[in-house]
Amino acid sequence: PAATHTGPRGRVSAPFRLPKTRKKNEKCFGERIFRRRANAACQLFVHPLAMAAAFSAGRSVGLAARARVGGKALTNARSGLLPARPSPLSPSVVLASSDPGASGKPDTKDVGKKGYVKGEGVLSMDQLLEVPIKRFKPTSEECPFCRDAPVKENGSKCLGICRNPQNVPGPLVHPHQMQDVEDAVRLQINALRDNDEPRSHHGVQVMWEFSVESGNMERSRYFGISSDMYHYDHFIGKSLKYFGPLVRNKGNVDFVDVSVMEDGRTMVKVSVDDIVGKPTHWIFIMVQRSFGKYEGCWQSHRIVQTDENFHTKYLEFI
Repeated sequence: PAATHTGPRGRVSAPFRLPKTRKKNEKCFGERIFRRRANAACQLFVHPLAMAAAFSAGRSVGLAARARVGGKALTNARSGLLPARPSPLSPSVVLASSDPGASGKPDTKDVGKKGYVKGEGVLSMDQLLEVPIKRFKPTSEECPFCRDAPVKENGSKCLGICRNPQNVPGPLVHPHQMQDVEDAVRLQINALRDNDEPRSHHGVQVMWEFSVESGNMERSRYFGISSDMYHYDHFIGKSLKYFGPLVRNKGNVDFVDVSVMEDGRTMVKVSVDDIVGKPTHWIFIMVQRSFGKYEGCWQSHRIVQTDENFHTKYLEFI
């Protein structure tokens, strides 16, 4: 073909030379193919220096051309190199590709073998015993509640106490029969003012204790929206969201109105300055508990934020 026409020196004549970019690309591609084939050859055959070292001690020159590999006599007529497959009879044969210093990369052939340790390679039994084991201690060894507990039938010592992230004692402020309705509202506002005293979210815990529907399975309008009141963890997140202006408030509480609603509940309208001193307006709908450990105490049934006229879109639902 015309493209293979050569000049007097064996080069492609000028009219049929390929563009420089194409020649460069083909040259790079040819070099990559050559490297891959060279690497494959190194993996298939023994390095000549390694072969010479293997047969130099106590073996004749004539036997160097043959070796017992896998129980069969094999020779390479073209190159005279032996296959790289190891044999029990030739333990000194070293693969050219097995030298860790040759490529600088870890040998991945040992992964999955017995005694393999990442970063160390295959270790002997004595070496494995010296490797420290980083073990995660179970709850029964770390938890002060479960450490001295007896082992149960399922083989566990865990009592399930420390697995509760809110495993804290009761709040320091709680409903009492000596409190009137304004006292109950003021105690909740002051608790959110010092929300993280004496511990994190203690003020939210006070709000949970004053809520008459806390722990109920039914849906509630405590925050104005319809939500569950069963999980205390959920209550923390929703309280910090909907009662945000009350958290770390200035403590300036102004009771605007206290009135009894048609259904017997008590509505308390109150203004509170938030953390930056801006007045915010709230409606507390309070009820007097008729049973339980807080029987006769004032507790919160609904708490919603309103505008300056104490109007909110949730007023008709609460």
